[in-house]
Formats: sequence, structure tokens, C-alpha cells
Amino acid sequence: MAPRLALISVGADNPYGHPAPSTVAALRGGGAMVLRTDEDGAIAVAGTAQELEVARD
Repeated sequence: MAPRLALISVGADNPYGHPAPSTVAALRGGGAMVLRTDEDGAIAVAGTAQELEVARD
């Protein structure tokens, strides 16, 4: 089963290059919505396994 949502915590001005672009591409290629704290701000997820709700800054 592929993930529908991937949350990636990334510090602002991250000098390490994380997350790897290939990781993000693989997640998106598998159909996941990818959210990153450095690009999307604070992220909150609520709901059930069948239905997720995402709120972001």
C-alpha cells in the first residue's frame, strides 16, 4: 500500500540537502501528497484512515 500523504520536517535554510529530491519524487510518483515544513509551514493532520484533513500555515 502506497502512502497518500507524506509530511517532511525540514529546518529553514537546511544546509544538508534534505529531503533528497529523489525521495520527494518517489513519494509523489507513488501518488502521495508531499508537504514540507520549510515550504508549507506548520502542518496539522486530523481524520481517520479513510479520510484525512490537512491544515497548513
